[in-house]
This record gives sequence, C-alpha cells and structure tokens, in this order.
Amino acid sequence: DPTYLTRNHIRILNEATGEEIPPEAIDWNSDEAVNYMLRQDPGKINAMASTKINFNNPHAVYMHDTPQQSLFGKIERFNSSGCVRVQNVRDLVAWLLRDTPGWGRTEIESTIASGNNTPIELPNPVPVYFTYITAWSIEPGIVQFRDDIYHRDGVEELALDTTAL
Repeated sequence: DPTYLTRNHIRILNEATGEEIPPEAIDWNSDEAVNYMLRQDPGKINAMASTKINFNNPHAVYMHDTPQQSLFGKIERFNSSGCVRVQNVRDLVAWLLRDTPGWGRTEIESTIASGNNTPIELPNPVPVYFTYITAWSIEPGIVQFRDDIYHRDGVEELALDTTAL
C-alpha cells in the first residue's frame, strides 16, 4: 500500500542528516533503503498514543500509552513489541511529576493535547522494576497459573531424572 506511511503519519528521515524524504523518492529495493529512519508523529493513531516514559535500562525498553485501550480488557495480553503498555498512563505521569513544579494535571493535559514532543526530566530518579511471574496465590488455597510465554520458569532445571529408578 503506497499510502500506508502517509495515512499513518509516519515520516521518513535520512538517518545521517535528519532530512525528511518523501516515500515516493525512495527505491525500497536498493541497498540505500536501510539509511532511512521511520518516525511516527504524535497523536491518537501513534502506536504509543499520547505518552512515552523512558527509564534507564540496557534493553531500550520504555513504557507508553496505547491507542488500543481495548487490549487492557483481555485476559491474555501478549501483543507488545517489547515495550510496556500502561493503562491509565496519565495517572502514572501525574504521580511521576507530583514533585515537579509546574506539572499539575492541567499542564499535563494541555501538553498532551498540544501534540508536541515534550521531554521532561524528573528531579529525582524513580526506580522501575519488572517481575515476571507465572504462578501466585490470591488467597489461602487458591493459586493462579499462567502460561510461561517467555520460557523463563526453568522447567528443564527442575525436571527429575527418572532414568535411575
């Protein structure tokens, strides 16, 4: 679909110069096609929707809003490309900025509504931890289990060697 990039507000930039290039000016079958960077403009159809929250980590993972709010209603939500969708992201942003002068709810909402990229540095770092669990107790005698989609439970290490029996 030759109009896909334009319809989805995705711009093509020369990686070396930052110059914007029209999609029709690129030979996508050439070796030079790898020299371009795609950038989606902020807005409702942006894959990150209104907000992106960067945090220090070696994997370039970040948290973000999503235009697909219906995903939060699913029991299994393995639709990510590696980053973390945040439900009620504006509440998280307000909490993160609670001690930052000039960043109340009104300022947050007007900044998001403007559609402008607005990096904000927190005055104090906030630790971020992710924990991957596939089983937990919700009350005495009731255990919840989930599929180990990332194969991190170590089942191979726990397997019993029954060949000697």
